[in-house]
Amino acid sequence: MTDEDREKANARRERWAKRDTKRGGTQPATSFTTHQTPFGPYNERPGRGGAPFISSNKDQYPGTQGDDRYVREEGNEFTGLIPALDAEHFYPLVQALKDGQLSKEQIDGLSDEQCRAAAMLMGIAKAEAVREPGAIKHIRSALRRQADPEHEAPEFLNDFPQARIGGAQHEKRVRSGKARRASPEVETILEASSSSDESMSDH
Repeated sequence: MTDEDREKANARRERWAKRDTKRGGTQPATSFTTHQTPFGPYNERPGRGGAPFISSNKDQYPGTQGDDRYVREEGNEFTGLIPALDAEHFYPLVQALKDGQLSKEQIDGLSDEQCRAAAMLMGIAKAEAVREPGAIKHIRSALRRQADPEHEAPEFLNDFPQARIGGAQHEKRVRSGKARRASPEVETILEASSSSDESMSDH
């Protein structure tokens, strides 16, 4: 990964943020609200710093355990929202984040636990865009990379560093020069910008 690649990624990420801000961005939560997604509901309420806190519960998804973390390491196993989904589920998830529409066939076959994880990921992605304008394109690209069966769940944390514990300030640190983008993140940003996603008019 060259410095030129990093500069391109920085410029593209900055452009996404400016575009998102100009459009009004994703708005902070002002009260407890339940949102519907093609996969099922998720809840949001005002959180720290204005970004929504996203949740779901067993009344909404009976018999499920649920999780609120992208990837959680437990012993030698990884659990969490990303590992709950199979590779083939990530393209429909990215599509749902772009336009909110999916066919019944695209959702058939997902377990209740997987529907809960996908709905939570949609809510969390929108919360990330409140914390940092333009993040939605970045996270869509990171989720799209998970559609490769050989792209392991923990790699999501490298593709989208904001997903790490304490990572909410990552983008601000990069912009202030206190942090440098690692290769997986640069690749993820550049892949998003070279895709048809770049010409989409949504957030």
